[in-house]
Amino acid sequence: MWLILKFMIAIAFDALDFFIGRIPIFGSVFDIIGGIISMLLWGNIGALQFGELIDFTDQIDGFIPTVTIAGILSLFFNEK
Repeated sequence: MWLILKFMIAIAFDALDFFIGRIPIFGSVFDIIGGIISMLLWGNIGALQFGELIDFTDQIDGFIPTVTIAGILSLFFNEK
């Protein structure tokens, strides 16, 4: 049950990132917050979310559901 809730949080965050995370400057702050949330949900593999800071325009990274991908990877690598 906890795993389903974690994935629901991840999917909701990625959906928000797709819409409001694309606002310049705010999107970068949103990516930092997302990285912290992702690490709380998925452990060290959640740091993958911080890779979205590479896109300083905040336009491309919104199309990649990074927090959800980190969750799927954590299932395979059995972390946290």
